[in-house]
Amino acid sequence: MKIAVIGAVAAGTSAAAKARRTDKDAEIVVFEKDTDISYAGCGLPYYISGVTPTRDKVVMNTAQDFKEKYNVEVRLQHEVTKINKDDKKLSYKNLNSGENGEYQFDKLIISTGASAIKPPFAGLDLENIFTLRSVESADQIKVAVSRQETKKVVIIGAGLIGLEMAEAFSKLGLEVTVVELEDQVLPPFSKEMADLVAEHLKEKGVNLILDDGIDHFEGSGRVEKIVTASGREVEADLALLSIGVKPNSKLAQEAGIEVGETGAIKVNEKLETNVKDIYAAGDCAESTDLLTNKDVWVPLGSTANKQGRTAGENAAGGEAEHYGILKTGITKIFELTAAKTGLGLKEAKAEGIDAAAVKIKAHNHASYYPGTDSIHLRGIFDKENGVIVGAEVIGGDGSDKRIDVLATAVYNRMTADELFQVDLAYAPPYSGPKDAVAILGMVAEKKL
Repeated sequence: MKIAVIGAVAAGTSAAAKARRTDKDAEIVVFEKDTDISYAGCGLPYYISGVTPTRDKVVMNTAQDFKEKYNVEVRLQHEVTKINKDDKKLSYKNLNSGENGEYQFDKLIISTGASAIKPPFAGLDLENIFTLRSVESADQIKVAVSRQETKKVVIIGAGLIGLEMAEAFSKLGLEVTVVELEDQVLPPFSKEMADLVAEHLKEKGVNLILDDGIDHFEGSGRVEKIVTASGREVEADLALLSIGVKPNSKLAQEAGIEVGETGAIKVNEKLETNVKDIYAAGDCAESTDLLTNKDVWVPLGSTANKQGRTAGENAAGGEAEHYGILKTGITKIFELTAAKTGLGLKEAKAEGIDAAAVKIKAHNHASYYPGTDSIHLRGIFDKENGVIVGAEVIGGDGSDKRIDVLATAVYNRMTADELFQVDLAYAPPYSGPKDAVAILGMVAEKKL
């Protein structure tokens, strides 16, 4: 059995490792066009800020490590240029030597990931304008911010990575401005919850320009100024484009593999594509929204690892399934945690659910125990049956465990009353006698 894997970050390495555990005798070859494998993409802001001190901490494995652990060959700087689905052959180019080659496979796993969106802004070719998608790009940003002349940074986009980088640059003593086209930070969140984060950012000295996009960049060789759509001029020694990513599905599409409306590769619960013996996983592949049963594309490391494991097992002869996702996400922004799961109110109503939003503010633990902090919870409930279909959490310590409880509640279609009845752990350092999640259920039940 010959198993080929295209891409060696989260999904690709998970797939290769699980394929090896499933079939000890298979020949498994991973093709990766970059120089690093198995790196923690979500950890790059912390590597740039110095919170994670060294590069090796965000690179989980080297190609040699991976070979020794799993008996999997990883061909670095090998770019797959074509998939011949009929003959089951890959065409590739060795980016070091320039040589071309082919590889015959029995099973193929496509995990080509996603790329940063870079609209054709005028001046985009100036130096010191970056995107953040790889360890190599993080290295370049670290070099740029270490220069004495780098004092002012502009981030375009106020999503999860954009705001994590706002914190990272601030920790390095830089003046940070965030420009966002929407009228709020964290566009996937409700405005009332996102506004809590905006206030916190301002308190930390981050400049926010909302409801205004980028028109162009200006500078002589290097970027010196960002000009917004409204004509506002912002000085910058460095700019970071953080306006989203797009799936790398072109290679698959050119091979006749079906791509969904999201632009990502269409797969079933076994991560099979429409072509027999070809699978897809990670940021290049779709998933299923567990609440709507629709195809969705939400590129997250957690999903990539699950999908990679499933695809790897099945490519090696297994029968695993990837159930789907709730689009659960979380981020740390200075002293705040912002997290979301399931449907927002607008999404729920668009799906025909007569939904209501219930928002509460509670303590993260007993008020008399030192270090008490506030947590804001917003639940989305189906008025007809009281089932929770989504939630947002903004707050201090303990916010992470609340979103995980709420994600579990959404996954299991729990009602507001059941949310109140869950037997959650209580001790003064961790919770109040009525946990914040229980209070949300109690208030929601009353309101509904």
